[in-house]
Amino acid sequence: MKYLMSSPDSAQVGLAQSLLDAAGIEWELRNQAVSQAEIGLPFATELWVLHDEDYKSAYELLQATAPQN
Repeated sequence: MKYLMSSPDSAQVGLAQSLLDAAGIEWELRNQAVSQAEIGLPFATELWVLHDEDYKSAYELLQATAPQN
């Protein structure tokens, strides 16, 4: 299992989950309850890839869909 990303923005995490689901990549959320319960504190929901061999594909997928500055 490898850490992929985190965000205090549930919409951003939800989009990432949807992209991973569409690609068939299994994931797990961590700190979701903490980030929702502790409003105002710097906690963020973390998205982890369950299978290490899927990490590179997951990372590249999120990079390809990230907004360009």
